[in-house]
Amino acid sequence: MRTVINKKRKQKDNAESSTDSPKKKVQKTDDNVTDENASQISNIKNKEESKDHDEAMSNKSNSDNEKSVKDPIVKVTIASLLKDCNVTIENDEILPADVQTIISHLFLIEMPTDFFQLYEFCKNISEKDPLNAFKDVQLQLVGPYDVYRQTFLNSKVDNRKSLLRHWRYYYDPPEFQTIIKANTKEGLHFGYWRDDPSEKPVFVAKNKASIDCVIEPVAENIFGTLHIYIGEKLKAANPFEKIRIAQLHQKLKDYAKEKDITLDKNTSNMRAREKKVVTRTFHKAGIVVPYDKKTELGYRDLAVTDNELRKLLKQIEEAGTPEEKRKPLSKLEEVIRLATIAADECDFGTCLELGHDLFCSGVSSVQNKALHMLSLAYNLLQRPQFLKIAQAHLELRRKDQDLNVLY
Repeated sequence: MRTVINKKRKQKDNAESSTDSPKKKVQKTDDNVTDENASQISNIKNKEESKDHDEAMSNKSNSDNEKSVKDPIVKVTIASLLKDCNVTIENDEILPADVQTIISHLFLIEMPTDFFQLYEFCKNISEKDPLNAFKDVQLQLVGPYDVYRQTFLNSKVDNRKSLLRHWRYYYDPPEFQTIIKANTKEGLHFGYWRDDPSEKPVFVAKNKASIDCVIEPVAENIFGTLHIYIGEKLKAANPFEKIRIAQLHQKLKDYAKEKDITLDKNTSNMRAREKKVVTRTFHKAGIVVPYDKKTELGYRDLAVTDNELRKLLKQIEEAGTPEEKRKPLSKLEEVIRLATIAADECDFGTCLELGHDLFCSGVSSVQNKALHMLSLAYNLLQRPQFLKIAQAHLELRRKDQDLNVLY
């Protein structure tokens, strides 16, 4: 029997067992569906194999090469990127009714209702500078919120693709979209997490990019997240800060009550999503893919445990010579091969898990392999927006905290 969903396969006594072919799953009864998946996988493989991944990833994932990448590029205005977008621009201003359309056009995802409600709340707090309405608690609205800046349309970027890196921190997978950053050395930031780009976010999470890849769910919406964060800041504030923070906190609670916005930390929607998680991954937020319990189609465990994979990646990262790196790389290639077999048998979640784990490792020499796994998974799961985000991010992945791409 296979292990229970959400738990990793225990390490087997036989050291060679981790490289055995995964148990072949019961195939879908609809032969057309199976053939279509097989054909799709074959096409994806051919495309991936034709690419020179090492060359594509030669731009290292740090800020050292940022200037060399940017200097020769002729920058374009945001306004020019909206020519093929069905919106109305009057006097260099974006109409409120068009904000959602522009965000979808530029960032490839839609924002939920609480995103717009928070901006309205911030305008009530600071009409002249709403994106800094939470400055008393060292927070700033960023990312898609920059659409509201008066200078946004005339701002320049390297290209449209670069916007997919706008305030995207080092460990932010495509499923995570930053909307608020904290002015801290830890790189604390908050963002929406969604399992499918065509669906609404399932919660707001946080990550401390300067520390690790862990993504922690906070609350179902941004108001609940701020309620928790400001409450924590209030406890640690000195007497001079407490008054301002307490007033801000009360205004937030009053607005949420008026608009009937829940401030609960763990809602029924979050608990329902938790039941769908097939595996945790290195970032701990977990992934969700279509999974049939009867046929066990959709996901199977990786050929290695989390600890075994971490050990392999550490060996690859710390290898001093190509010879030292060759053995752990060979073992990783076998894990990738077995994950690809899982995809062949409709367990698409296995490739997604491995892609996330390799991405979260931050090991530069396996980022091309991470993109390969993510490409396979997102194509098969029909999540093309996430693939575009992953490609843009891994093309120029930065560890610093100033991740604004607007000029």
